Amino acid sequence: MSEPIKVYLDQAKWIDLLFAATGHSRGERYVDALAAVRAAVASGLATFPLDMFRYQETAKRGNDKSRVDLADLMFDISQKQTMAHPRQILPMEIDEALHRQFGRPGFPRQVKVFGVGIEHITAGKVAPPTFDLSALPSNTRITTEAQKAELQRILQDFAERALARSGPADARRVGFDPFAADFGGDYVAHENKIADSLRGYGLAGDRLDIMVRASDLGGIQTAVTEALTRIGMTWEGFIASASESFVRSFMDDLPTRHVTNVMRAAKFKSGQKWEPNDLNDILGLPVGAVYCDVVVTEKQWVHHLRLGGIEKRHRTELLSDTAKLVDVLGRVS
Repeated sequence: MSEPIKVYLDQAKWIDLLFAATGHSRGERYVDALAAVRAAVASGLATFPLDMFRYQETAKRGNDKSRVDLADLMFDISQKQTMAHPRQILPMEIDEALHRQFGRPGFPRQVKVFGVGIEHITAGKVAPPTFDLSALPSNTRITTEAQKAELQRILQDFAERALARSGPADARRVGFDPFAADFGGDYVAHENKIADSLRGYGLAGDRLDIMVRASDLGGIQTAVTEALTRIGMTWEGFIASASESFVRSFMDDLPTRHVTNVMRAAKFKSGQKWEPNDLNDILGLPVGAVYCDVVVTEKQWVHHLRLGGIEKRHRTELLSDTAKLVDVLGRVS
């Protein structure tokens, strides 16, 4: 049997499936898609991995029932399949780009993009608790290693589901306010500042593309510097010899950053207003577009990614209509 296809759904598309699952009138046209998704998961033909941003956006839903229903749907369909955070993937992509350019490092760092649970997403920083089975009552009839492993799995599944269901009130109880830090607002301010600079210099077309990539290179300076140090180079030396064409080719040789900058450049060129929720799209969609087989997201991003050649470059099918999953999954059944 071939590998299951990997399908990335953005938040709005998960909500389409939730509407179908809960009998909402807005979900009528997605009922068949939900059935196809569940069948594909059950048969092992497809997986629907979650990323950090699905957890974050779901956790911000203040309505407990709505949040729990969505979290349960995501949990059941994803089967705890998850994607590494883009921050964990970037060092691998930088090493591989440096290897192609300079022949070093000889063995680029490798990262497992797909894994299981929140522990994989956070590279071990967050993990479900390890349960002390010896604390069970002495008359508990769990004696074999297989029974112990199954109980451990059930308890860890319970912990993972509880984490996925957690909301703003849960976060505040442990001393964290999910709305205290305005990351989306900060991101909008950052991109608007760059947009002002681009307009001020009258940049458009290819010149704008180069400057977008140059600004992004500055944004990942720490990660690039760390990778350069590993091969005996310095940031200063790297930049001193970097022409505009080199900056563009190097940044485009980092797969997820290339997608990021296609998205950013498209927004700048179109003059579209930056919104706080663009941050999670800019962070999450590139990993899906590069490493998944199918991405279902909003129409504007499908349009921009297709124009940027992402669909052909990474052989990723891009959809904006959740209902079209019926056709996609039908082809692999």
